[in-house]
Amino acid sequence: MLKQTWKRFLVWTKSSVAGQRLLLAAKTSLAVGVAWFLARYMPGVADKYPYYAPLGALVSMYPTLMGSVRAGVQTLAGLVLGIVLAAGVLLAGTPNILSISLAVGLGVLVAGHPRLGAGKEYVPVAVLFVLIVGGQDADSYSIGYALQMGLGVTVGLIVNLLIFPPLAIDAARLRVSRGRNLLAGQLEDIARALVENWPPEHEDWSQRAGLINTTVSEIRGAAYHADESRKGNPRAYLHSRHQLVTESFEDLSTLEAIAFNIRDITEVLTTVIWGNGSNNRLDPKTCKPLSECLQSVASLMVSWDEGTAEQESFDQAREALNLLDSELKRSARQEELSLTPGAAVAFDCERILNSLHQRIMKDTTEESV
Repeated sequence: MLKQTWKRFLVWTKSSVAGQRLLLAAKTSLAVGVAWFLARYMPGVADKYPYYAPLGALVSMYPTLMGSVRAGVQTLAGLVLGIVLAAGVLLAGTPNILSISLAVGLGVLVAGHPRLGAGKEYVPVAVLFVLIVGGQDADSYSIGYALQMGLGVTVGLIVNLLIFPPLAIDAARLRVSRGRNLLAGQLEDIARALVENWPPEHEDWSQRAGLINTTVSEIRGAAYHADESRKGNPRAYLHSRHQLVTESFEDLSTLEAIAFNIRDITEVLTTVIWGNGSNNRLDPKTCKPLSECLQSVASLMVSWDEGTAEQESFDQAREALNLLDSELKRSARQEELSLTPGAAVAFDCERILNSLHQRIMKDTTEESV
């Protein structure tokens, strides 16, 4: 247990936002320094504008390698478009207040194209810089501006590629683990509430629908970020870790299904306990088997997170579900109810077990092959 806790701490440290930001800051500093050093050795007119190289390195540094490539290309594309618009003004005659204003306005319109992405801001900026800063020397300024920005972007991409190219797989796996533990904890809290004196003293579990939704959304975002960080990243293929991204998406799909059922369980039992409807009744004799069933499902989810889930774990959960079904049938014979809250919860538990079995047994089958 201590070893697993320590391992999770190391993974959290390596994949935390603070750790990733620190690494990005260090690489950005290096890229800016290298770009500034090389900028002074650029041939031709470009050596007059060395300060644009560090800017190019700065804008190309993103948390993921593919993000850096995309930002760099989009920035250069926006820059070139701005230079082209400025050239159109110069061809029409000497720039003036009206022509510069119109060109910048047109640049803002062009920047609205969705494919420009991070480069959209540089279209009007390039127009303004070429016409005002470049002035009479706009031709050489445009060439130097574009070349130095291109140098900076290239340096940024090389630094991002060679020095620990970011890989967000561990962060995604950590999010998945937190999601599993949150959902398991929700079931455990509900299970305890069912065997307390009603109404239960602890009711925070009944107000976690928003937290569950947020957690699933965070897992989804982390999974897509991990997939983005994998693209073009040599570390992903060097360590054969690209498979973990696929597993994260499969875990996400399973957790989304489970979260839906747990939200339904929460809503049903919240209505039973604190609602006023006469049809929302739960036979007191079914509370204990219902609690044991939820606890067994929660234990199975914890085993899934720890990687210790086996067929025996499913058999125990199924046995608890069967006992609940038997008690529900007995209760139904005594009361004329078309659908009891206990039956609704039992149905949700069965769907959770089916989702878990499909996901966990798939991993077990693949490991045995």
